[in-house]
Amino acid sequence: MNKQELIEELECIEVSTDSLDYLRGADYANERAISLAKQLDEPKKVVVPKFVAEWIEYAKKKGDSLIVSFNPWDLYGEEYIEATRWIDNNQETFALAWVNGYEVEKEQLYYVKLPEIGYMRFGKKYFYSTDKEDAKRYTENQIKAIDERYWPFAVKVDGE
Repeated sequence: MNKQELIEELECIEVSTDSLDYLRGADYANERAISLAKQLDEPKKVVVPKFVAEWIEYAKKKGDSLIVSFNPWDLYGEEYIEATRWIDNNQETFALAWVNGYEVEKEQLYYVKLPEIGYMRFGKKYFYSTDKEDAKRYTENQIKAIDERYWPFAVKVDGE
């Protein structure tokens, strides 16, 4: 049961009795319990890279335990080596993510600025723009999927 479920359960408690003093005491006790429940600290979710989040989801779906999930390389092969390395270097964070939940780290976004042409904006009406605000933002993998030769022209998007 989490904090919100506890509060909802306490809010649903009803006391029916003929004694007004008993009813007042029960109401006070219930209100005090709700007040205390609202002060409980909930564990903070840790931030993990997308590939780690994907691994956690996959491992849980397969029914792996936390201890087994620490070694994806041993179980599932080379495609999980990146997750294995990250887990080895961040064991406590991984365990907290597994138990308490997590937020996925936002991937760095980039503009692709080609000299003397402008900013790339594939998927829109025109392919290039001289206006940075009109440019499309891409992840590293998206740029490389379009064409690896665009990667050297990638410029980080600030503040994202």
